[in-house]
Amino acid sequence: MRTSKRFLHVCMVLGVVGLLFITACGKTTAPNDTSNPTANRDAAEVIASDIAYQTGGTVDQIADVCLFATADGLNNMKSKYPDTYFNIQKTYNGSTGIWAIHIERERGTAGLIPYAFFARDYTLQYLNEADEFQQHYVVGADTARTIQFNVVQGTGRHITRRLSQQLNQLTAHWTVTNANQNIVTVNGDYSRAAVDTLTYWNRIRTSDHTLLLTIQDLTVPRGENPNIANAISGHITGHLHAEITFTNGTAYNESVIDRDIDITIGNGQGNIDINGTTYRSDISNGELKN
Repeated sequence: MRTSKRFLHVCMVLGVVGLLFITACGKTTAPNDTSNPTANRDAAEVIASDIAYQTGGTVDQIADVCLFATADGLNNMKSKYPDTYFNIQKTYNGSTGIWAIHIERERGTAGLIPYAFFARDYTLQYLNEADEFQQHYVVGADTARTIQFNVVQGTGRHITRRLSQQLNQLTAHWTVTNANQNIVTVNGDYSRAAVDTLTYWNRIRTSDHTLLLTIQDLTVPRGENPNIANAISGHITGHLHAEITFTNGTAYNESVIDRDIDITIGNGQGNIDINGTTYRSDISNGELKN
């Protein structure tokens, strides 16, 4: 499925906004920024942005699959969340039981911060109690027990107070169990490749990175949940590889960052452990709290 002209236009607008963002770095600096960013803190900034809801991160895709786990979620998805712009296209393959879903979504107003516009391609398969596929979440009296969910690809851009990201690649392979219960469980892997421009205290650097995550028993309420950031809990492990280029000022000597990471999510917060230091992130907006 082709990305719409609207998506391409917004990407151009975001490029201009990104330049304005860099120029106005002093005005967008948060009060708790430190004057000497470290490699670990920059890694945490990138990870926090990659997993958050509003930025189109991991939690955003979890919100989508939880909405698919309802009788009307796939057909009425457009009306469920207050995105500025939303478009969905979907087709069903009766031979495989797989839905192919294309989504384009905008959050915020172009030219303002925060802002996000992104496109996603999903596949979705509902499995009943006998582990056989069925077309819808509810077919007759049978509610799906398991959902096989894949992110085939994703593109987009988003801007927060401290970074601007160009997403280049996104994939995920998840199994959602207890799909007929109020609380579902998500397990699987997640891969994201992007380029971030990080800006605060007049230091500008790019992080060309790949984030690999393993999701372990994340639990979240099934269905529509605008407050999903406060409802999700569980554990994620993974690895970040980032190539760092400073374009204005310097702060640390590492040009390549490789870090194993451990993330505990609960109560709207992600505790990101990197080399024994824990950084607290807001799961909704993707910013660090410390």
